[in-house]
Amino acid sequence: MPAALTRSASTALSGGTSDATGTINFTLYDDAGCTHSVGTVSATVAGADGDQYTSSPPIVVSATGTYHWIASYVSGDTSKNASTTSACSAPNENPVVNPRPTSLTTNAGGPYVLGADGTVALSDTATLSGGTSAAGGTITFMLFSDSACANQVGGDVATAVDGADGQDYTSPPITVNSGGTYYWVASYGGDVNNVASSTACGDENETPLVIKPHISVSKSPDAQTILIGQTANFTITVTNDGDSTLTDVHVTDALAPGCARTKADIPGLASMAPGAIVTYTCSLANVTASLTNVAIATGKPPVGPDVSASDTAVVTAVAPATHPAIVIVKNPKSQTVTSGGTATFTITVTNTGDVALTDVTVTDALSPNCNKTIGTLAPGQAVSYTCTRPNVTASFNNVAVVTGKAGATTVTAQDTAPVTAKAKPLTPPTVKPKVVSHKKPKATG
Repeated sequence: MPAALTRSASTALSGGTSDATGTINFTLYDDAGCTHSVGTVSATVAGADGDQYTSSPPIVVSATGTYHWIASYVSGDTSKNASTTSACSAPNENPVVNPRPTSLTTNAGGPYVLGADGTVALSDTATLSGGTSAAGGTITFMLFSDSACANQVGGDVATAVDGADGQDYTSPPITVNSGGTYYWVASYGGDVNNVASSTACGDENETPLVIKPHISVSKSPDAQTILIGQTANFTITVTNDGDSTLTDVHVTDALAPGCARTKADIPGLASMAPGAIVTYTCSLANVTASLTNVAIATGKPPVGPDVSASDTAVVTAVAPATHPAIVIVKNPKSQTVTSGGTATFTITVTNTGDVALTDVTVTDALSPNCNKTIGTLAPGQAVSYTCTRPNVTASFNNVAVVTGKAGATTVTAQDTAPVTAKAKPLTPPTVKPKVVSHKKPKATG
């Protein structure tokens, strides 16, 4: 506000009569020679024998500097009291108007987060108080990267001032590209009516923190091969490799839900300080097909969006190696039958491999009654049956052949059972006894 001034001391009108009348004119000058008047005010005289008079109303000035009062008494009764005037620059008549003191309070905000491009723009806001409403000049802002304010970041940035009575001024931004604590210093240059002021290095609210939150996750092994139906095992490591604490850290794993974790599962995920590491193991049971597994870790920094990272682990599921095999046994290993008789066999087929066999069939060219369709045999399973070869008239070497399939693989086996045919024993001819007749001789005589 403009300065309002009155005379620096009341004027004493002395040496006159007690009934003196007239006027005292107070003129204020802004130059040492008292040639440039700022204004004149008056006081009515009622006595000149030591009475005190004060200029009224005050004269308002709006510039700093040294002013000079001249008081002139204009007598209202010159026959009793003569007019008189004080001299320019008389003692105690030279008031000095100083610039108004100002103060700066600032707030740089924060913390701030480096963006995806690795940078962030910082600004400072200064409140200029204590000065005049018409204050001009500029506020200069400087940003430093160290607590001694010796290493300036970028150049000076400035904002024009239009009033110093509590006005806020925001600096143009300065872009930084690394995390850490920064330090603002703001300086108001002042003008003719307002004193310069500034903040100090490290002032409260002038040290914005720039953070670079980051999280990483590792899922190992990177690749593994297992048999279909087996379990895949993993080790997951979550690391806060940023510069700020992360809270509510959690891991999701769409294809292996058993690998998901939250702070409810692992208390250490509730808050991870910079450098903190959490490791755990998990598994995926009954893997039936190959997959690329993805683990995603997410954490919440003090400000800004959540940070996330992911890692993949390839699981290759293969069918187990198989060893199909089959055995056939045809008993007895030898037998002898009478020509025209029947040979009897017991055939046993066993799946001696480690995989199921399908389309298991027995053929026996010389003993067709021994042909048989068994179908499917599980590993280790055996099937036995009996069969015959009737009307054997000649010896033969009987061969039973079994086949089965394991996918595209066909397995086969055979066994022999010789049969010997012997002739029927000879039957001696039957001799009929001769009938002898004993006749009585006829009587003669």
